[in-house]
Amino acid sequence: MKPFPLLASLLAATICAAQPATQKMLDMSVEVYGAIQDGEKMKGVSLAGGFLVDARHVVTNGDYCCGKTDAGEQKAPFVHVGDKDVKAKVVWSGDGDMVVLELEQELKSNGVTLALSKLAQKGQPVFTVQFPEKGDPTVSEGKLQDVVTVEKVPVPVIKASAASDSVERGSALFDACGNIIGVNALVKDHAQAAFAIDHLSAGLEKAGVQARLAEGPCTATASESGGGGGAGGKSGDQGPPPDDSGYHIPHGKEWIGFVVLASLAFLAFRKDTRQQVVRALTTRRMPVARPPAPAYGPPVPVPTKPAMQGLAGQYAGTSIPIETRPTILGRDQSVANLVFSPDSISVSKRHCAIRWDPARGTFVLEDLGSTNGTFLATGERLIPGQPRELRSGDRFYVGDTNNQFEFRMER
Repeated sequence: MKPFPLLASLLAATICAAQPATQKMLDMSVEVYGAIQDGEKMKGVSLAGGFLVDARHVVTNGDYCCGKTDAGEQKAPFVHVGDKDVKAKVVWSGDGDMVVLELEQELKSNGVTLALSKLAQKGQPVFTVQFPEKGDPTVSEGKLQDVVTVEKVPVPVIKASAASDSVERGSALFDACGNIIGVNALVKDHAQAAFAIDHLSAGLEKAGVQARLAEGPCTATASESGGGGGAGGKSGDQGPPPDDSGYHIPHGKEWIGFVVLASLAFLAFRKDTRQQVVRALTTRRMPVARPPAPAYGPPVPVPTKPAMQGLAGQYAGTSIPIETRPTILGRDQSVANLVFSPDSISVSKRHCAIRWDPARGTFVLEDLGSTNGTFLATGERLIPGQPRELRSGDRFYVGDTNNQFEFRMER
């Protein structure tokens, strides 16, 4: 019997144990396409981020992967990782528009560790995996600013500084140990918002999925995230820092890797294993290639017009074109051109104004001094007289959650 199978197993275990936290973030992160039937092919029409919780399950944003298009067509979710496009189905949905997808075939996964919001620490580094249109996926870093409870939002919201001007909804927000602390929702003015992961563990349990929970806060720093404690270990056990030379005596579990590597060095000099060891090491160290485009085609930009879609209330299911001149929402038809019924008591006579800014490519929402307020989907109440720029996909509600809308770019 040749020693290589055992050698390969030991090598894989050693490399996995020494894997940097940022690499674990990249390995867990995936893209999720919402696709519709287009003749004999499936065509991607929306894109979200997501993360593997085990070999058969992915967490992502439900509306982007599995909702309906503006034309009422049902989307089918496909998880794209490496060179694979794997069809999936929803097995659980919960607050914050989180869903758990079950994959039709298994993908490689080392599992995840969830860090509840009670372990969050202000100022700790947080990380998000970005998938650019071209090139390899990258990891961007920010700082956790606060965990807040927002009125009418059923889960805690994590606020963090953002290094990027955009984020894929449904992607994971990580701590420096590689633990998942939130599901990203949006980026606005260099501030990032994510729904805390707290209630996901119950959802995973209902879906029959096992996930680890972090035992304590992550104490790794941003500089340590390249090789700090990952999802599989105790978050607070980072070990002593290296000396100025960059070397230190092995400690704790590092002795396991040290012994295995010493064995590999001995076996590498054996004629029948030398080439196999070199091949395994060089293959593992190759950079991660950017996944190719899905077989069914990526989302194709289509010329669109600004609009507002009613999600709940009197205008639910109605698409309302938005123009450069303001559209006034309110109960008084003498001053409002999107008029609510007299029994909409939470809506003021002249509640808020909406317009399209073609130069900046944004929707502009302004509260006009309403009694019950105009709110973003996060629960933030707009300050009267201070316009807020929003983008396609952003949601808001008027007076209360009975009257909800979403900005969209429609054909």
